[in-house]
Amino acid sequence: MRRTPAGWRLTVGPTRDAEHVEADAVLLAVPARPAARLLAAVAPEAAGTVGALDYASVALITLALPGPALPELSGFLVPAGEGLLIKASTFFTTKWGHLRRPDGLALVRASVGRYGDETSLQLTDDDLADTVHRELSAVLGAPLPVPVARHVQRWGGALPQYTPGHTARVAAVRAALRAACPTLAVAGAGYDGVGIPVCVRSGETAAEEIITALEGSAA
Repeated sequence: MRRTPAGWRLTVGPTRDAEHVEADAVLLAVPARPAARLLAAVAPEAAGTVGALDYASVALITLALPGPALPELSGFLVPAGEGLLIKASTFFTTKWGHLRRPDGLALVRASVGRYGDETSLQLTDDDLADTVHRELSAVLGAPLPVPVARHVQRWGGALPQYTPGHTARVAAVRAALRAACPTLAVAGAGYDGVGIPVCVRSGETAAEEIITALEGSAA
């Protein structure tokens, strides 16, 4: 990514067969480290701040359980001090009514993987599912039925880890970009939060800032 008199020139795709794209503006909605690499040549100070953000990896294990006795809760969180592999669980068919089934089959999902601890994510899918089933039974105080189906999905480097001062650092990055490169913005979970609504809002806000900058340059 580099600046041109008219805007930006982007190199997209593999090095040996890259495509060059001319753009009036750029909105970087990628994880922090790729964003930092792209920013390095045009906004090195901002790139250093963005690239310092660290991430945790996670695995999501979903179990389909026939007629389990679940509490009337949408789910629960597990503190790190409990010594369990699972860190949270969601009772899908309790939380979302449209997923409830007349045969009583319940969908329960648990997340595994804490910041700084990648060992648990090296377990096989079967071992992860078995451990989650066992720990859920222990937390709920009764053996859960054997799942009729299960699914394991792994997300490497998926969860940004916000440390004290994160909001101020993000504000400084955006201020630096507005001053030096008003048609370049950053958005996404690495800056504003991991929830889908906040990610959508992050992208919309960045897009509005870019539109304002483009309108100003055309005036």
